[in-house]
Amino acid sequence: EQGFNSAMMNLFAEGDYQISNTLGFYASSMVTVDWMYQLKESDDSWNAKLFSESKTNLNVDDEYWQILKEARLTWTPANFMFRVGKQIVSWGELAFLPVMDQINPLDARRLNADIELENSIIPIWLFRADYYPKVSLSWLQDLGFEFVFNPNADFIPTQLPMTGNAEGGIWAPNVTFSGARVGKTHMALDTPDTWSDGHEFGFRVKANMLNTITTLNFFHGYENTPVTIPTFPYVGMPGLGSDGSMIIPLYLAGEYPELTFGGVTVSKELIPLKASFLGNVAPTVYLEALYAFDSTFAFSDPANPFGGEFGKSDDLRTGLEIDWKIKIPALNPRTYFTIAGIFWWRRIMDYPSAQDIQALKEDNCSSLLMISTSYLHNKLSPAVNWQHDYNSDSDFFLAQIMYDLDYQWQFTLGAQYWTGKKEGAGQQLFDNKNQIFFKIDYRWG
Repeated sequence: EQGFNSAMMNLFAEGDYQISNTLGFYASSMVTVDWMYQLKESDDSWNAKLFSESKTNLNVDDEYWQILKEARLTWTPANFMFRVGKQIVSWGELAFLPVMDQINPLDARRLNADIELENSIIPIWLFRADYYPKVSLSWLQDLGFEFVFNPNADFIPTQLPMTGNAEGGIWAPNVTFSGARVGKTHMALDTPDTWSDGHEFGFRVKANMLNTITTLNFFHGYENTPVTIPTFPYVGMPGLGSDGSMIIPLYLAGEYPELTFGGVTVSKELIPLKASFLGNVAPTVYLEALYAFDSTFAFSDPANPFGGEFGKSDDLRTGLEIDWKIKIPALNPRTYFTIAGIFWWRRIMDYPSAQDIQALKEDNCSSLLMISTSYLHNKLSPAVNWQHDYNSDSDFFLAQIMYDLDYQWQFTLGAQYWTGKKEGAGQQLFDNKNQIFFKIDYRWG
């Protein structure tokens, strides 16, 4: 569908109330509406392609957990911090898609439509307790212990892009199956029962040792995304799209498997690499690695392309980021360029020799390059991002320029582009989503 396809509006409000010196309450709320469903209500092309039928899913985010973002009470007696309520717990250090952030689910239904990653993180009901003992050692500057418990008061999984225009709207990926396009996917999922099942807990130790921030992490809970296999009747009765192509529904069965991992993060400024000709700023390196025990995967069946089975394997996930602010006087004589490079590597430790794991290889690698700077006394800020998936040889590009008129008004103009060489793999699934976007932000208060 060409032309204007989305008219997103986010209305966000937040506030806090300090009850006492040690007790405070914070809450935030957001209303999300895509007005395109109203604007194209009588559009023949839009309706013929079934985009109008996705109105229930994508017109207004009206679930309580979508409207109520955070609502948490924080108590800070002495060297302790206790926090209970709907909240976000971030363990990762990477600027984008941190490896260690496995507690909160994400809302990925609209891909990168919000442009800002923080809008995609879903707060959930958690209890958190921190303890910060006083330390006075030359090699240890700070020390903290953190405990997190999820009672599963309301199971909220990661929200994935939905297949088929009638479900996923303009964000539906271009998925093919046996030579036909995939419409609606019917999923029979085994989900943890609220309160009585699905409990999660995590423990983290964080220390600043010899000017290196290090954490040790342990988590036991559940994956936020399901593992699925095709199930009877595999495919339903096919239909025809508005362009005459065959469209079939899929039937999948799956579960949200247990996730148990230990991990480490390291953050350090590399002082020896500080160079005066580059602006005399040292780069900072961030490293995250987790080792998951007996993760569940969907194994293919070589004798039956429509079948499969669940299997177990250990799983190593790592991420490395290097941030560097450098001066390039020929391009910007006043302000630094911020360059950030991230590399992700995931290895399936016991990859089967006679089978494949759906959507994953034994080694899975991707990278992201982000470059930004500012002009006109930080009012004009251009930025470019390039993400590459090595297994599928596919790419995602984002270029945008932001202009801060004043404290209240901000304008953003940008473009997003997906491309890939392997059909049905990686970023190629979204190569029909290439777009130009314009955004206006207004701040009250």
